[in-house]
Amino acid sequence: IFSGSGRRARGAPVTGGRVPAGAVLPGLVLLGAAAPASAQALTWSIVPSPNLSGTTNYLSNVSCLSATSCMAVGSYKVGGKAGDTKTLAESWNGSSWSVVPSPAKGVQSELYGVSCVSATSCTAVGSYGYAQTPSRALVESWNGTSWSIVPIHERGIGSVLYGVSCVSATSCTAVGSWQIANGHDRTLVESWNGTSWSAVPSLSLHANSLFEGVSCVSAASCVAVGSATPLKTHYTTLVESWNGTSWSIVPSPDPSGYINDLFSVSCVSATSCTAVGDDVSTDDSQSTLVESWDGTSWSVVPSPAEGITSVLVGVSCVSATNCTATGYYLQSGNEDSLVESWDGTSWSVVSS
Repeated sequence: IFSGSGRRARGAPVTGGRVPAGAVLPGLVLLGAAAPASAQALTWSIVPSPNLSGTTNYLSNVSCLSATSCMAVGSYKVGGKAGDTKTLAESWNGSSWSVVPSPAKGVQSELYGVSCVSATSCTAVGSYGYAQTPSRALVESWNGTSWSIVPIHERGIGSVLYGVSCVSATSCTAVGSWQIANGHDRTLVESWNGTSWSAVPSLSLHANSLFEGVSCVSAASCVAVGSATPLKTHYTTLVESWNGTSWSIVPSPDPSGYINDLFSVSCVSATSCTAVGDDVSTDDSQSTLVESWDGTSWSVVPSPAEGITSVLVGVSCVSATNCTATGYYLQSGNEDSLVESWDGTSWSVVSS
């Protein structure tokens, strides 16, 4: 799994109108075993995972409670129809991955993000749609036995949720976008209080804004990341912070000033967050982008790149000095996995 919530990273393969972030091969799962800190290395190996169709299977995001308990979500194509997709959920028990039945709505149902707080409490988000109609946000809940669709109060048409972060069974935040009448995107935030989902006001920049990732360390401390664009000609990074009462825009750097996206964020405290994405220059060269929050400001952290195009679409931190970012790179027309590791001082490429 190249973690990331159904991102629309440029250069990645498109399925059903969306881009499962860096999903290079159908149903591909990579598990990394952390080495001692002194070794500063990771060992990655491919772990077999089931597929529900012979055409296209994507796992877009994963949430692990321990080395023996993970839940991954995505989608798979139904038959040979180009636009028909169904939700896909798979569970890891420490030995093997297995498909867990999950409900679907409409003709296009996809899950982009998942967050688990216990073996009996997971939340997955995505979208569903019918032919020739705008998408609708989709939320599903896992109770330890089965997945079920949970009703939400949507902001408007064309809504989709890309990321979700839960701090308890009664506190989740999901982010994405929805469309206003002229087709422009606006940021979307939905909140779960243990009983129901409700839309929470959030800010937007320029003509189009959307969130692609979110990380909460408490019910009163969340960070959402994404991008904004005035005319869909260039993108700027977008970061917003939740203080328990309202969302506010936090300035974030744009290295190239041309196209900059943040696809994922991981916070270990209110003063330590890492966000990843891509940085595209005016000559269309595309490289990794990593930004760090120290409690006061966001700053760009140098990160290596591979091949002619490099993108980071997912990140997970267990401490301020231990993060893993995943994505992909292009070399001679081929797409390969990209894994990078942070040791508190620098980012380095890890063989995968």
